[in-house]
Amino acid sequence: MISEGYAGIGLSMMRFVCAFLLLLIGSWPALARAAEVELVKLDFDLVEAPGGRDPWYQIALTLSVERGERASGANPRFMDDLEVRFSFATSAETQAGLRYRFYSAAAEYPTLEVGRHVVRYYLPPELVKRDRVRGEPFAFVAEVLAGEDVVESVLSDNLKDRSNLANFRERLRSGENSVLRLQDETPFAWSSPRDTPVAKRRQF
Repeated sequence: MISEGYAGIGLSMMRFVCAFLLLLIGSWPALARAAEVELVKLDFDLVEAPGGRDPWYQIALTLSVERGERASGANPRFMDDLEVRFSFATSAETQAGLRYRFYSAAAEYPTLEVGRHVVRYYLPPELVKRDRVRGEPFAFVAEVLAGEDVVESVLSDNLKDRSNLANFRERLRSGENSVLRLQDETPFAWSSPRDTPVAKRRQF
């Protein structure tokens, strides 16, 4: 015979396990896709356009698609409906002290073939010069979404604190979100065609 106290503990544990399993089942599609898409590399460079005088700031995200769609009738060599977001902040000394500026852009891909792809974003030369942008930015967030689910993300070390990340996202809302360009919106549109998938800009 089980005592009343132990029975209560057992029922509570069963409720917890059931709730956990339901949560796991509900999030399984996102978890499965997270295992199939990975951000493997981030590079930050200054690059000159042909005939240009000042460099652009290039952010290159190397994305690895490990496996395609599993649904019946889908092509297993392709993964559909992916979105890659990049947001960052710069800091520069001014007479009034440090000034921070915030930028973001999202690239939407109807489908990507299994393998590696490079997603590139560009900050125009005028802003690079004004903000004295060099190397890794002050803060950044890179995210890959499948539908509405974030399946992969990389943060700068200073955004791993939740309050810092929340403040960063709040500041992004008033940032210069339309000036960070996708590759096909720049003079580099036809550069590196082998690893550059065609993207569509998406607002977020």
